Amino acid sequence: MLTKLRDLLGYPPLYIALQRGIGTDRLCQRCLDSLGLGPGDLLLDVGCGPAYYLDRLPEGVRYLGFDISTRYVDYATRRWGHRARFVNGTFTEAQLATLPPVNAVMMVGLLHHLSDREAEDLLELAARALAPEGTVVSVDNCFEPEQGRVARWMSAHDRGQHVREPESLVALAQKVFKTVDGTVIRGITRIPYSFWMMRMGNPLPRPDLDRSVE
Repeated sequence: MLTKLRDLLGYPPLYIALQRGIGTDRLCQRCLDSLGLGPGDLLLDVGCGPAYYLDRLPEGVRYLGFDISTRYVDYATRRWGHRARFVNGTFTEAQLATLPPVNAVMMVGLLHHLSDREAEDLLELAARALAPEGTVVSVDNCFEPEQGRVARWMSAHDRGQHVREPESLVALAQKVFKTVDGTVIRGITRIPYSFWMMRMGNPLPRPDLDRSVE
């Protein structure tokens, strides 16, 4: 049954209806609010899905979304292509080289789909993409001591195979960023879930890499 549900989530209208029905869209709003973006700022959204929350961006914010799902990207492009750009693929070193410095990077429900090595590599790319004073924000479901049985079961059976405790996510982020803070979010969705929302900034110097984005 879970496999069939995961397959159905590949259809954008169903996925969007489910996200809004559960209330997960409120997490996206929390991320956007935390970034404080304004006209002219550039937001890089890695794992953007169908970008159903794009209409909540402040007027004048520039947007670039990446996602590996062709269905999601095609839907987003049809819906939002007049005011945003979408790329069907993984955010990679080659893609980074084509970008101007970005003011913010957003990753909603992405890191728990990645191994530690993959997550660290992605955070490193995000750090290198940032303009000075830029911010990376992520939110993922997590395991945490105060969550109930339903919330723990939901995370244990998530499509992502790398659901972590907040401490593990912080440890990953601290390999790349000097400033890392976060908070556990409970009660924001209609189904019991625990989420870890994390803000990262001030990338650590890496002598083996040139962080400047030409």
